Amino acid sequence: MDETQKARIEEISILLDADFFLFNFEILPPLDFMFINELSKRKNRKTLYLILTTEGGSADSAYRMMRFAQARYEQIIVVIAGWCKSAGTLMSVGAHQVMMGPKGELGPLDVQIVKVDEMDEQKSGLVAEAAFEKLQQEASKFFLQFVRDMGNSGYRVTLKTASDIATKMTVGVIQPIIEKLEPVTIGEDYRSNQLAQAYAERLNLHSGNLRVTRTFDALQSLLCGYPSHGFVIDFNEAKQLFKHVELFSDEVAEVVSYAGRDAELPRNRRTQQSPRLEFLNADKQAEQYQETEPSKENTAKPRKGTNGRTRADNIPRDTES
Repeated sequence: MDETQKARIEEISILLDADFFLFNFEILPPLDFMFINELSKRKNRKTLYLILTTEGGSADSAYRMMRFAQARYEQIIVVIAGWCKSAGTLMSVGAHQVMMGPKGELGPLDVQIVKVDEMDEQKSGLVAEAAFEKLQQEASKFFLQFVRDMGNSGYRVTLKTASDIATKMTVGVIQPIIEKLEPVTIGEDYRSNQLAQAYAERLNLHSGNLRVTRTFDALQSLLCGYPSHGFVIDFNEAKQLFKHVELFSDEVAEVVSYAGRDAELPRNRRTQQSPRLEFLNADKQAEQYQETEPSKENTAKPRKGTNGRTRADNIPRDTES
């Protein structure tokens, strides 16, 4: 950003009494602690606009980050200009308001679990549940079809005899498939999904932004109401889930435009990109110091990390700005 853009962000920050923080990367350790450290360094304003761009990550890290932000700010607004998936959706549950642009999209909350003996490949925690549901449907179809076939075969058999034969045939088809399922793995998947639910419930206690009626539960919909992990939850869909969802205001759209493509396209390890975590506006405490001490020029050393940019030393870097 050039100096004119930075000055304009300062004007908007003062006007809204808000901090603007950009987070773009997978939500993983140690970035959660780096996020907390950045928020701890400064005298906070009333509201945090969190421009969040991510493919997802750790539910533990997402919960840790949002809980800390909830403790630091009176109001949190998650700004979604592009991709904000999985763990990013979990963080959005903890926001008092969600603001979305025309290309903004959330995703379901089903936890992604690393596959055994696979390098950086994951599966949804709902796979085992879906497998059981499908097997149940197929077993019922097999049984009914076997009974009908015997009834139409021309042989005189009682319903009891037909049912006994159909049961044995159904068991013979389904049992080998059931035996391939691992109980321990299924239990781990179940507990992982329970983790996402427990975190979301606690974050929503503070924000109160999820819709709940007698006939609809937004959290259950996010957990298991979508057919795939990559399902696009756009603005219109988000309005069905959250009480407070708005399109970008003119001021927020302006700040997002200054953040560039990092507000829309998520960085990741696969492409050896570095994370971007930074306040886009100056420290409120530094501004107050300048106002009360105008005569002491060049006497105070600039604070370390004044521009807010933070990079993880142990994560590959790129040359993007």
